[in-house]
Amino acid sequence: SAGLYRGRKPNAKVHEQIIALKGGGCSIAETARLAGVSGSQVKRVWSQYLAAKADV
Repeated sequence: SAGLYRGRKPNAKVHEQIIALKGGGCSIAETARLAGVSGSQVKRVWSQYLAAKADV
C-alpha cells in the first residue's frame, strides 16, 4: 500500500472543539460557525464520536 493517498490528517483540536460545542447543546450550523468548519464536517465528526462512544 505504499504510495496510496491517505487524505488529510484529522485536526484533533478542531474535533475536540466540535464535540464540546455539539455536546453542549449547539446546533450543527451554530457549531460549524463557531468552529470555523462546514456543517458536513460537524456531522461527520459527531457521528464518528457517537460510534466510538457506543463501542466502549
